[in-house]
Amino acid sequence: MKKLLTFMIVWTCLLILAGCGKKDMDYTMQNESSVAESVRETGEESVLIQNEDAGEGENAAPETKYITIDLSGVGEIHPKGDAVSPLTLKIVSEEENGIDFANEWYESKQLSLPMVGKEWNNFYDDEYQYIWSGDALYIYENISGNCLYVLEYPTDKWYINGNNACLLDDIFYGISVTNGYAQPDSCFMFAYDLENNKLLWRSGDQTCNTMNFIVKKDVIICGYGFTSEKDYLYQLNLHTGEVIASLELKKQPDLLVAQDNMLYVHTYSYNYTIEMQ
Repeated sequence: MKKLLTFMIVWTCLLILAGCGKKDMDYTMQNESSVAESVRETGEESVLIQNEDAGEGENAAPETKYITIDLSGVGEIHPKGDAVSPLTLKIVSEEENGIDFANEWYESKQLSLPMVGKEWNNFYDDEYQYIWSGDALYIYENISGNCLYVLEYPTDKWYINGNNACLLDDIFYGISVTNGYAQPDSCFMFAYDLENNKLLWRSGDQTCNTMNFIVKKDVIICGYGFTSEKDYLYQLNLHTGEVIASLELKKQPDLLVAQDNMLYVHTYSYNYTIEMQ
């Protein structure tokens, strides 16, 4: 009788443990599913599901690199590099927009907003998806879905609403921006070598607070402006970060779209169509 009672107690315990294990497993599966679904929803075209069980050897997923880019106390830096000729920008039209939203104007021109995903915190280009989560920017490879980098650096991502980064040949181009009037150590662009963990250049203060920037061969097109400050489109040398040209506008440029040889610039109260040569 004692043996039977002992057996029943042990068996009951095993059933309880098995049930708990199943609940834990179900919770884990549900959690992973919800995370995967959230990643699917953030991308507009690409589905970025990192395969943690990619295996070993040639099929193994590359290890994600976590990098903190420290820009504190770093002034303007311009390494030696080849001279770059700026684009010739000619304003074709300047229209008051009644302080409308950028997307309304771009849709009327049948243009797609640059690198914009479905949520404020994600955007993309031909090779990568960029997703802000907390204070970090996650960079995923479109083809494999692998998370290659997780970057932390000082910027007000809410102010520029995403669209503020670009990875080209392992060089990361980003914006460090602060919302407000002109102040030291704010609203500049920088280039960072992710493979060698090295800052390559840093543009001057108040050279960029646009939502996005455009890379055209060896030139970066960006812009800066604020309430009582002058408003400019700037061209930077891609390799040194130096300003090589500027074009004054009536209002701060906030979003740029390039198509063929035309540049479409939305500002607070004006829309500009600009020819690029």
